[in-house]
Amino acid sequence: MSEISVNNTDWSIIAAVRDAVAGATVDGEPVFAAVTVTTSPRQAEQCQLTRSPAVVLRYLTTREDDSPEDVRGCVAAMELLIAVQADAAGVDESPRLAEVLRLKNAAVNAVEAAPPAGSAAWGDGDHYQARVAWGAPEIDASADRPWAVCRLPLQVGFVLANGTAH
Repeated sequence: MSEISVNNTDWSIIAAVRDAVAGATVDGEPVFAAVTVTTSPRQAEQCQLTRSPAVVLRYLTTREDDSPEDVRGCVAAMELLIAVQADAAGVDESPRLAEVLRLKNAAVNAVEAAPPAGSAAWGDGDHYQARVAWGAPEIDASADRPWAVCRLPLQVGFVLANGTAH
């Protein structure tokens, strides 16, 4: 049997995103009280929203495509669940929406300011993958819920030198 090594690049990207968001500060103060990682949608919503504001980074999958150059173009797909406990006065969701958007923008700025090491854009004749690609946010700032929540898809591209460079 051959000796192998494991770089675990997809995990290092997830950890870098987690660390960037956890390290985000505004005026010297941390933006988020808690940042955790999960794979379960139920765990993300029910068990990890204990401190506010919080981010739960949910790993979705890692995809890879062979390229003609014998490298593998990959993407680590994840979702940031950004949540804040916010009281709402009446039916106007403006204050809750403003706060969850501020937190979403802080998370985006933190990741964009420190993109994961090893991340890279790649493409071939059929597909282009950006180094960091944000999806459309889904926001629920309903006044009848204790948490205002933003689900923010994120894809981080990277390239593996060959089929044994995982």
